[in-house]
Amino acid sequence: MRHDAKGVFWCAMRMRGVNHTQRGSVYVIALLTLMVLGTLASMLGWSALVQAQRAYQRETRLRLESLCQSGIHYASWARRIKGRPLPFTERLNLSEGTVIVQARSANQYGRNAFEVISTAFYKDQTLTRTRILEGNDRPRQATEFALYVDDEITVEAGKKIRVKGDVHTNRTVRVVQGGQLEVDGSLTATNQISGSPTATVYTEAFSKEVPFDLPDPAVLRSQATQLVVGNINLPFGLSLADGSIYYVAGNLTLQGTLRGRATVVVKGNLILNDDIEYDNDDTLFIFIVNGNIKMAPGKEVEGMLISRNGDVIAGDGSKIYGGIYISNGALLPMGELRIEHDPRINTDLFRQFFKSSTD
Repeated sequence: MRHDAKGVFWCAMRMRGVNHTQRGSVYVIALLTLMVLGTLASMLGWSALVQAQRAYQRETRLRLESLCQSGIHYASWARRIKGRPLPFTERLNLSEGTVIVQARSANQYGRNAFEVISTAFYKDQTLTRTRILEGNDRPRQATEFALYVDDEITVEAGKKIRVKGDVHTNRTVRVVQGGQLEVDGSLTATNQISGSPTATVYTEAFSKEVPFDLPDPAVLRSQATQLVVGNINLPFGLSLADGSIYYVAGNLTLQGTLRGRATVVVKGNLILNDDIEYDNDDTLFIFIVNGNIKMAPGKEVEGMLISRNGDVIAGDGSKIYGGIYISNGALLPMGELRIEHDPRINTDLFRQFFKSSTD
């Protein structure tokens, strides 16, 4: 007998107690297990591939956005600081990629506005961003904005501010998740802008600080044409001669129709309980308030509201046509607030009128 005969004999022995059907079932189970494991491995591999592709796309998108922003900042610097004449085109070869910057005048947005088209190239992708910028290096005046806040602008969750005109803060803009800030114009901040505000013209963080150079109530008191000592309630509106200064040494509660071109100074709080409307197109009122300004819910107010040392508290659904300017306080909407700029505020006629009330 060969030395491996026992081995051959052992291999040839039949498995006792196991029939052909049982052996087939074992094979099928093993095959199914291998198929399941193979499918899982394929799915994991595909998932890893998809995640890698998404990460690559996100990284590429961030690079392109950064490059476009670099081109916009370059055009702003070249025009504002260096005074480079329009139009101009510049190719920037940066460490992360290439940017082609085109700048040209955009007079439809203002005498000093210019359009920047920034096209970024990174790897095999391109991205183009267009912005409208202010080309004049001079600081703007507070009255050029529909909403001006010397302190921070904060929009909390569930609050909504909609502005027709430009918005500026000398601090930061912070829109909390669930809050909304929509600007039909430009949105600028001396410091950072966080959250997701929207602006139809352009959004610019780290812009120049805008001085709050409007008159002090104490100075206007000495120039007042009419002085009211104590609190006063005017339920039917107010008629004043053009150029007059109406000074209230207390709180003022107001509603109804306004007539004339005048300045109303309030040492205390200004309470707007109902609609405030102009009698005609020549009417223009400026309210300079040392305390808080309170607007009732759902009411419309015409006039320029200036809060020097208080908050502007706007009820849900309230609307102001004119402008809101806050020196040392906060804008506190209780729900939705609409602000629309009065274009007459920027005219030479208005500036002369305002200057004459402060001389």
